Amino acid sequence: MAIIRNVNNSGERYTRLQLYLTDGVKRANEEHHEILKLCRERDTAGACNLLRQHIQYAGQSLKEALQERRAAAQSVKENGSPRAKY
Repeated sequence: MAIIRNVNNSGERYTRLQLYLTDGVKRANEEHHEILKLCRERDTAGACNLLRQHIQYAGQSLKEALQERRAAAQSVKENGSPRAKY
């Protein structure tokens, strides 16, 4: 149970980070409702497909957000202040 709890806690951290960095709460809620609807309809294949897409999108969007932040930080490091110079 401790291992499962640790995995769950780690996953929660990344989930919250993804939602924060990508403003993905609305999309996530819509997809969660659709997954639940498919489950209620006993559409196992549909629910599994949407769940897979949901997880893959979340991972990809988090990866992209972190890459953008890294690039911005690197640019500031190389060029100084992020403010425009006049």
